Amino acid sequence: MANILQKKNKDGELFCYINKSTKKGYYVIFDRSSQNKYCEKVFLEGFDNLPSGFYTRDGIGLTAAGNFIFQELFEKYKKKIHLTLIAKGSAKLDGRAKLTKARLPHEALTVVNAEVRTTKRIRNEEIKAEVRQFLAANFSTQFKEYKSATPRYAGGTLAEALDRKDMLSRLSDEDREKLEDFIPAYLSSIKGTLKAKNKLKVVFDSLDAGKKVYFEKIIKEFNQKLKRSTQSESIWQKFLSNYILVLRNTYGEVLEKESVSLQGKFPDFMLIDPYSYLDIYEIKKPTTVLLRFDKSRNNYYWDTELSKAISQVENYIHQLQRSSDILITDIRKNKGIEVNIVRPRGYIIAGTRSQLKTSKMLDDFRILVQSLKNLDVILYDDLKSNLEAFVNRIG
Repeated sequence: MANILQKKNKDGELFCYINKSTKKGYYVIFDRSSQNKYCEKVFLEGFDNLPSGFYTRDGIGLTAAGNFIFQELFEKYKKKIHLTLIAKGSAKLDGRAKLTKARLPHEALTVVNAEVRTTKRIRNEEIKAEVRQFLAANFSTQFKEYKSATPRYAGGTLAEALDRKDMLSRLSDEDREKLEDFIPAYLSSIKGTLKAKNKLKVVFDSLDAGKKVYFEKIIKEFNQKLKRSTQSESIWQKFLSNYILVLRNTYGEVLEKESVSLQGKFPDFMLIDPYSYLDIYEIKKPTTVLLRFDKSRNNYYWDTELSKAISQVENYIHQLQRSSDILITDIRKNKGIEVNIVRPRGYIIAGTRSQLKTSKMLDDFRILVQSLKNLDVILYDDLKSNLEAFVNRIG
């Protein structure tokens, strides 16, 4: 009998029988149960123990959604149900025979049971809140604490929602906004000290996981833009305006010309570091040609467009230093930010390293960059590679 599982109620009545060798059995629904009028016995296939979803102390029947499932099937076909619960396989339903034959995967039953329990918990909290409001309205002295009663969160609701396999794909914009507000609040609520390493690890791991997902999305968008056949400076200016603080994480503030109502020739794009020093950024396209070859001298020189950009940035640096007092005042007035303008550096984001196809080009590019005064040229793929390396370090 070691291979036979039998369950009896307190009166000694057998309500569950399973042959562990064949993994087949049945569950009896006694006639004193309200479910008996729909189904007298549930057959089991693929189980060596009584699966979840049944009342385990007596033959009352299925829990949670079970009674509703029986009701709907009975209303549909007007006859009793021959239900088989299966460990593996797909659902099948046939209402042509004397009994309605239904085969139901246990996993599907588990999912709907969880949803029904969540609904019941939420509904119970709503009913409780309504009753408390009723008591406060009719017995205001005795139940004044219930005057503004509202439904409380039903514990376990979130856990069941997060356990759903399709949850991420079905999140609405509102769901995402609420999660973005909730996660930082939850992390800040975890109380821990340096001694409570497990709690702190939860915080740090969650932060790293969140950063990694966010950075990977930026990298994906970066790659998509780089692959486009047509490139636009305005599109790259908008993209870098949104993500430059991630790509160049030594800065703390993005400052655009329009946001401070500057008059005169100032750069459209400036960054402020943690020490309030201001730098200039000029945005060109990834397709911007970097170098041209001089056959007579056997070396490379800046392409015309990049040479113009270098000259423009040098003029910006000169203008910023000459009008630093006016600029500092405008930024303080319009943005409420204190800045220091002391030998600002200029950066041009343009081109890609794939243009530098030979060691000669690489060497000459390095020489040309190092010859610039207070100015540097940053390649688009280098900008992206730095973020990718950081994501890899997060692990």
